[in-house]
Amino acid sequence: MDMNRRGPRNIHQEKVDVGDWRTTVKRLWHYLSADKGKLVIVFFLTIFTTAVTIVGSRINGLVIDRFLRQNKLHLLFIICGLMAVMYLVASVFTYFQNSVIITVAQRTSAGIRHDIFANLQRLPMRYFDTHDNGDVMSTLTNDVDNINNALMQSFVQLFTGVISVIGMGIAMLLLSPLLTLITLLSTLATFLFSRAVAKATQKAFTRQQEALGSLNTQIEESVSGKQVVQKFNHIEATMKAFDETNDTYTRTAFTAQSLSAAIGPFNNMTNNFAYLLITAAGAVSILTGSSAITVGVIFTFLIYLRNFTGPVNNMLNLINTVQLSLVSAQRVFAVIDEKPEQDAPGAIAIDHTDGNVTFDDVTFAYDTRPILKDVSLTAKQGEVVALVGPTGAGKTTIMNLLTNLYPLQSGRVLLDGRDVTTIQRASLRRLVTVVQQESFLFTMSIRENIRMGRPEATDEEVQQAAERANAHTFISQLPDGYDTILTENASSLSQGQRQLLSIARAFVTGAPVLVLDEATASIDSNTEADVQKAMTALMQDKTSFVIAHRLSTIQAADQIIVINQGEVIERGTHKELLAKHGFYADLYESQFETLS
Repeated sequence: MDMNRRGPRNIHQEKVDVGDWRTTVKRLWHYLSADKGKLVIVFFLTIFTTAVTIVGSRINGLVIDRFLRQNKLHLLFIICGLMAVMYLVASVFTYFQNSVIITVAQRTSAGIRHDIFANLQRLPMRYFDTHDNGDVMSTLTNDVDNINNALMQSFVQLFTGVISVIGMGIAMLLLSPLLTLITLLSTLATFLFSRAVAKATQKAFTRQQEALGSLNTQIEESVSGKQVVQKFNHIEATMKAFDETNDTYTRTAFTAQSLSAAIGPFNNMTNNFAYLLITAAGAVSILTGSSAITVGVIFTFLIYLRNFTGPVNNMLNLINTVQLSLVSAQRVFAVIDEKPEQDAPGAIAIDHTDGNVTFDDVTFAYDTRPILKDVSLTAKQGEVVALVGPTGAGKTTIMNLLTNLYPLQSGRVLLDGRDVTTIQRASLRRLVTVVQQESFLFTMSIRENIRMGRPEATDEEVQQAAERANAHTFISQLPDGYDTILTENASSLSQGQRQLLSIARAFVTGAPVLVLDEATASIDSNTEADVQKAMTALMQDKTSFVIAHRLSTIQAADQIIVINQGEVIERGTHKELLAKHGFYADLYESQFETLS
């Protein structure tokens, strides 16, 4: 059985509001209902095991009242043998019942995990700009695990407990209404107390999961930046910050769980009082002869009571687990309900472009602070356009808008005269390849990392791309060659080697529009020549945008666009801009002086 393959479902149903537990449960049931057949099996297995317990307990009482008094030991042994067989069968059924529930829980968790991960892949970049990576990871891992644990542990007890309580309640009522009344009063007291505690712990569990997300964020940052922490002697400060976050999480977890822990002792106390009152009431009835209550009836009723209060206590003791899972479910559904990146109505797919790019009075802001202000530029087919300027000037933002990663405030970005917002994103991004400053390689083979640019590429095409990117030589020297598995973003390779693999990935794609986002900024001077040679080969016959940090690499560009504080302040060739003695000339001379 493949638990990770689920059928299509409508994951955007009712949005979950904080505190809306009914909607959350309804959403969870939507996932569980995919296995209705298995739940029906569990239902009938539970009815059978409950019926065995009821019948067995009643027979035990009859044995006390009849067979023992009448000294019919041979019948007693026969009945005990039959009951032993029934209990054995019930135990086997209980095992299968638990196995089915575990299967359903795992499939449900797999479906939820699939939906949240799938939606994360489709969310716009703005979502990740406003959410901590650690919190997102916590939702995908810890919160889904909480749901899974609740389904495996709590669902079994809740599902079977409800059936057991109903069955035992009916059996007790038929056996003795008086003793049943005492049981119901103690159960009502337990329910009211537990509900009051549950209301007090709802917000506490929400704060606990939020604190856990912050803790995961800090862990993720400290692990990813471990070299910076050590090199800047920031270990003590990092530990102090972690201890503060850890203490916050510990306090919130203690508050939530200590409140819910009060339910168990109160349940035990009310149960003990119920046993005491039932025993006393039964003894008085027997001594006075005022009712049909016998020793066997009391014995049977106490067994029923144990099987009635046991599930009730289990369900109430699971309040903390259930609430934690509901809080986690709300966090998960909040991500699933985030609106994914969507193409504009009527957007079309294209499979070719000449590579003519135009930015027409583009204005953009990530929040309220404007990043670009009325930017206009044109790149004709096959041209190399360089974007230069100080850090934070808006160079990378311009390229993000070319691939339609963010919505514009005003203006248009055109590809061959067509607004990029009218092109389906999937086809647009097949036509525009980006090589970033920090190359990212996944935990897979080198071959598969290069092939990401075009999954259908053959092994020969992958090798040809590596050769053109000057990466084939060092790949061939690795023990497993192209089948070498990269881990931790290929930390075993140098930055230059990682960048060559990124360029090979771009070669495989073969897109007619290319963006090089400071692709040599993090590379040492010895490796830069190989990378620069590979990039020059990559730019042939393509419309190329080069975001440059080192101005010596863009002197041959067809045009250089100078951007400062989100505005285009100069444009022209290298020679033309030097002749103006403006911002670009000052920037170039300052780099030349630094190098000399």
